[in-house]
Amino acid sequence: MSKHTSTFREEFEEEFGFRWKPWRWLIAAIGVVLIIVLIAYVIGWITQPARTAAGVRERVGNADNALFQYEKFHDACAAIVASDKQYQTAKTAAESHDKRMQGKPDPLGRNADESSRLHQVADGFLYTRQKAAEQYNADSRKWTQDLFKSKSLPYRIGDATPDCDA
Repeated sequence: MSKHTSTFREEFEEEFGFRWKPWRWLIAAIGVVLIIVLIAYVIGWITQPARTAAGVRERVGNADNALFQYEKFHDACAAIVASDKQYQTAKTAAESHDKRMQGKPDPLGRNADESSRLHQVADGFLYTRQKAAEQYNADSRKWTQDLFKSKSLPYRIGDATPDCDA
């Protein structure tokens, strides 16, 4: 085996003009691999903005996403309208209770508790409505979501009850 190796080395030196040294080939192979990896990394870094834009375009333009966003805005607007109605009903009930009792205690002294509870229920509906309106307005400012919002829906929802089918 040693003779075969020395014959190969001699033939290699005779053919190419320099001696066969395997460690040089190993270093050269590692160098080529490192250069290829570096080139791939640089190409990836350079093309990253275009690949990102294409990925966003693909996800935003997806038909399922378009339908979801369209329906989400309609549902959010309807939920706000429902919260307005619930708030008005709860507020009317609290005011009716206060008017009916005129601040007089019932025989068990529960009027203050009931009045407080009814006003807290109304305040809870108002809080829920404000939170939903803020979320609607935040989503409406996002171009990837507002893009699919129906023109009949308001851009922004304030304190007034919105018209979701204008």
